[in-house]
Amino acid sequence: MKLFLAPIQGMTIAFYRNLYEEIFGGIDTYYAPFISTSHHKSASPILFKDLKKENNNENIEIIPQLLGNNPEDFKHYASIISDMGYKEINWNIGCPYATVTKKKKGSGILQYPDIVKEFLEEVLKDNSYDLSVKMRLGLNDIEEGIEIVKILNDYPIKNLIIHGRTGIQKYKGNVNIDSFETLSSLSIHDIIYNGDIFTFDGFEKIQKRFPSIDKFMIGRGALRDPFLPSRIKGIEFSNEEKLKKMKLFHDSVYNHYKNILSGDKHLCDKMKEFWTYTSVHLDPNGKFFKKIKKAHKCDAYMDVVNQIFDSSNEWID
Repeated sequence: MKLFLAPIQGMTIAFYRNLYEEIFGGIDTYYAPFISTSHHKSASPILFKDLKKENNNENIEIIPQLLGNNPEDFKHYASIISDMGYKEINWNIGCPYATVTKKKKGSGILQYPDIVKEFLEEVLKDNSYDLSVKMRLGLNDIEEGIEIVKILNDYPIKNLIIHGRTGIQKYKGNVNIDSFETLSSLSIHDIIYNGDIFTFDGFEKIQKRFPSIDKFMIGRGALRDPFLPSRIKGIEFSNEEKLKKMKLFHDSVYNHYKNILSGDKHLCDKMKEFWTYTSVHLDPNGKFFKKIKKAHKCDAYMDVVNQIFDSSNEWID
């Protein structure tokens, strides 16, 4: 059983990954948020800051991810990452956002099997690293995904992560389990399941449906419930431990951003993103989250946070 933390832009940066591992654990491999390749050969070093070894806990495995459709640009970026000591690079052909897909990147490339084939032909000439792929069912429908999986079968990629939605769905609606099964059964590669694992019961249903799959990627579910990966691994925490760990986690994230962001509003806005996920289990009625969304000063924000932890005597599963 292997669990992977999905890359989430703006959230799962090095600091967050290190802290998550230290406090919660349960994750075997952390995928870093994608770096988008460009036509400029002189890639700015700041793009790779999140991947620097000194910024990442030496005890956790990190997989970098690149987003792009030009093989020469991809190879240039990949060579920089490979020189940093990384042995695997993930190609993101799953990002669903229009700003990406309209450029034939992310899930937008799934409409163009010829571009995918040409890309792989060139990129896989470089054997200094392993290439893995993260994709969706298609941009518009599963027929697009079927064509891509058939192409991927002709190339030596390390594994294939399949998210059970189309690109146009973004994160709306439910994952299509039947379509995931269709693609995963067509693939000759090692499959990693991805999509809507939010609860332990939900995970068990997926596991029972696909008993041959032993690798699962969790994204929003692991941010909402940081204890979920550990529970899947058979590690349980008491209610008291959960509340203590969540307070430590919040305070560490808050203090980190307090040191690097300027102004109360920027800090409060960043923490609202944090509570978008964790309020599900600490404030299931949304009473306090409404107050957090209205907070623009740190004092007001922390007053609400203290109310949450003072009034919370239970982690709501």
